[in-house]
Amino acid sequence: MLLHLDGSTPICEDIGRQMLCYGRRIPLHELEARIDAIDANTIKEVCTKYIYNKAPAIAAVGPVDELADYNRIKSGMYWLRA
Repeated sequence: MLLHLDGSTPICEDIGRQMLCYGRRIPLHELEARIDAIDANTIKEVCTKYIYNKAPAIAAVGPVDELADYNRIKSGMYWLRA
């Protein structure tokens, strides 16, 4: 994740994103602590909130003959047990 900060442009983009999202620059140690704080329960809560029982947006490129019907894909979101 830190390897993408290899020049002035990516660093400026990172600073800008942090300023827009958090209103401040997040120190590296705080960023690492936030990542380390993520556990299976956090993932489950996020999946339940944003994925389970939601209508997905689908985009396809090229021949779409083999693409499953949207209603079938949408109904599969109800079976997802995070």
